[in-house]
Order: sequence, then C-alpha cells, then structure tokens
Amino acid sequence: MFSTSSRPHRPGRLATASRLALGLALGLAAGACSSRLGSFTGSLRDSGQATSPVPGAPPTLAALAELGRAYDARPGEKRASLDYAAALRANGQHAQAAAVLQRASIQNVGDREIAAAYGKSLADIGRFDEAITVLTQTNSEERPDWRILSTLGSIHDQTGDHARAREIYAKALKIAPNEPTILNNLGLSYILSKELPKAEETLRLAMAQPGADHRIEANLALVLSLQRKPIEVPARPVAQPAPPPATAGNTLFTGSSLFARSRTASPPKAQ
Repeated sequence: MFSTSSRPHRPGRLATASRLALGLALGLAAGACSSRLGSFTGSLRDSGQATSPVPGAPPTLAALAELGRAYDARPGEKRASLDYAAALRANGQHAQAAAVLQRASIQNVGDREIAAAYGKSLADIGRFDEAITVLTQTNSEERPDWRILSTLGSIHDQTGDHARAREIYAKALKIAPNEPTILNNLGLSYILSKELPKAEETLRLAMAQPGADHRIEANLALVLSLQRKPIEVPARPVAQPAPPPATAGNTLFTGSSLFARSRTASPPKAQ
C-alpha cells in the first residue's frame, strides 16, 4: 500500500491526466501501435540541450537552426553533435539525429556518452538489434551504468522480450534503488504484457519518488483507465535539486511511445 500526498487536490491537473489517459486508451484500442506518438517521450535528463521554452516540447525553429549552424561548423565534435541530435530528436527528426550521432561516434571512438546517445537514437528509428549491440558494448560489467541498463531494458520490451527486459531493470534498480525512470519503464513492461495490477503498483511507487515527472503521471493515468478505475493520480513529491547531467541512456518512455515502437506487442485492453 502506498501513501498519497496530503497536499490539496488540484482539479486542473487531474482533469488533464484524465483527458490524456482517455485519449491514450482510445488510441490503443484503435491500434495506435502502428504510429509514433512521441510528444511525451524522451529522457528525464538528456545529454544534449534541446533548447525550448517549455521542457519536453520541441525546440523553436530559431534554436534548431542555431544548433544546426554550430554543428555544421564542427561536424562530429562531441558537444555540438549531442546538442544538435537532442534538438532533432525533440523535433521528431529521429533519422537525422541518428545520422549525426553515427558520425560523432566514428570521430569519438570509445566515448560512452556519445555511444549511449547513438544507441538510443537507433532505437528511436526501430533499429533495435543494432541499438542493443551498441548499448551492450557501451556498458561496462565492472562499472555498469543504470541509465544505459534502463534503456536496454526498454528496447528488449519493444522487441517483445519482457523477461529479459525485467532482468535488466532488476540490475539497474540494484544500482539506483527506486529510481523513477527505471520504475516507469518496468511499469510499462507490465502494461505491455497486460499485467495491469503490477503496472499500477510499480507506477505508483515511481510517482512517490522525488524526480517523478508528468510522463510517469500520464502512464499511471493510462493504466488506471485501462482497468476502468477512477483516475486519481497522487501528487508528485516536491522536486529536489537536479542532479548533474546524466548520460543519454536515461530514457523514460510513455505508454503511447512504447506501444508505437513495439515490434511484437499488442496494446492491452481494458478488462
């Protein structure tokens, strides 16, 4: 049993979550896994800086053009490549982002940050096997990175190998206990295998952690909607100071994006 916050209920936030969950549930029921619904996908903390007035929103055209010029002046350079690729991903230009990071990985052999970003970009365009190879080679058995492990788990989920995905999430949680990004992806793994009570329990735990964001809230609203339960999403804890920038492997998926990218899984239906 998880306790909820004692802060006053905010109808506006709940109404927004309810509308989002309803839209996602309807889309899933209609077979939305054939399309990309990426407006809420991405990372809690990306390596690149996709300049935008609203966190999680696409960058402005002016910002994208400026980052493109910086990249053209230094093609393959680490910072310029990561920043430009992050902006391209945020703008939905996934194939171009993968090309930028492929060049950067060639010019910066052995750089874990670039390799992690490249692996994630390959998953964005459905090249799952290549993404798994890149991320597996990037990770170190001696010093594993929970962010890369979490991304690897999500890719295995998208290929339909939920058992392998959960083995990897378990390893990641040993390194970063109760990390909301990992718990979110584990919750979505349960959604993909239609284990909705487990998904709800896991996402509620994720919501109770400092650092939980609106995408986890949307996923919890989704799983409640799929179970035809009242959508009463608990308030998120007060935000803590942001940690240092993390590697680009720190991927947080939403239900819509994971179903859109999944190679084999069918959307769960309301019981």
